[in-house]
Amino acid sequence: MTTEPAASQTVPTSEPTRRVADWYELFFDLVFVVVIAISAEILERDTSLGAVLGFLLLLFPLWWAWVNLMVTNNLFGARFASIGALVIAAMPGPAAMAIAIAGGIAEQAWLYVAGAVWIRLVLLAMWLVSRARGASSAPLWRPFAYNLGTAAFWLVSLGIPRPWQYLVWALAVAAEVLLLAVRSRFAYEIYERASVSHALERVGLFIVIVIGEAVYLAITGLTEHPSLGGGAAALCGFLVCALLARTFFRWGLPTTEAGLSIAQRARSFGAMRDVIMYLPFFLVAGLTLVAASIGIAVRHPDAALPPGARVLLACGVAVLFVVNAIIGVRLGRRVDGVIALVVPGVLLPVLACLLSGALAAWATLGFVAVALGLLELVNKKLGAQGHGVPRATE
Repeated sequence: MTTEPAASQTVPTSEPTRRVADWYELFFDLVFVVVIAISAEILERDTSLGAVLGFLLLLFPLWWAWVNLMVTNNLFGARFASIGALVIAAMPGPAAMAIAIAGGIAEQAWLYVAGAVWIRLVLLAMWLVSRARGASSAPLWRPFAYNLGTAAFWLVSLGIPRPWQYLVWALAVAAEVLLLAVRSRFAYEIYERASVSHALERVGLFIVIVIGEAVYLAITGLTEHPSLGGGAAALCGFLVCALLARTFFRWGLPTTEAGLSIAQRARSFGAMRDVIMYLPFFLVAGLTLVAASIGIAVRHPDAALPPGARVLLACGVAVLFVVNAIIGVRLGRRVDGVIALVVPGVLLPVLACLLSGALAAWATLGFVAVALGLLELVNKKLGAQGHGVPRATE
């Protein structure tokens, strides 16, 4: 078991400053527009449990690459122009992984591995640049173990048959997660330097990408199958997207930023890691499920939404409220306020999908939109009662 270092043991750092996303970060995110589009299209074609699990397992390494690049740029991008150039240089990595998923991971595993290795080599270069210029006190073994060591895992997997190959991929990512969880003076220095505002803006922009994919699927589905029912489904799907976006940006993001700022001052760095690096993945995954179900509904608006698509829709919305509740508790929000929101946040969308099972697909989306409207009222009431105010965490 490790303990937090005393204040005298930490490397002196300047106060984190507020900063906004740079142009090259937004340019880099364009790759992930394709990633989410490919993922949603795969789920539109196959809503089985196996397809969903495969989607989650293949998406997480891409998310993990994105969040590692984001955090590294958060720390050093404002100081060194070369870091921005390296972020752009990383783009072929996730692009290759997305192409491999679209082409069939069984046949394109080598391309998925090549993308993962490329990203880690770029990350290693970013850390070596920052260390060479005195911006990082990281001992050399850490960036080499975290990036070059795990890249070796990926390369070795090329000689291992399926399904064991996939297990090696999981071990490679797990090794990075474990290294990140090991507390040290260096780790605390990173969390003290991190810009909370920049990290949350980057996560928020990623969420916009996923919500935008849902809107895109609604519009393209309607153009391919124009009808009155399709228009109703597209409209209801748009309302679902709008209400989910409002919930995230109006209620979730402001309280999360306040909670993270308190956690940073209180040196609750485990909470910062979980809220910035781990938990947003589930928000992205849940919204992708919603996007796929909207796409299915718009393409077949007058038929009942298939059971698999209804499960995707209900689970996708419910996951958002469950994850927001976990984030709230992790950052010290009052448990009673969190429970008061998460229970209806799970039950209402599930009931909306179940009770509308025999109705047309557009009606199911309409019921879910009504459920989200009711949850908006609950949010307002909780906000008025002060349940959204975070406190310092242990």
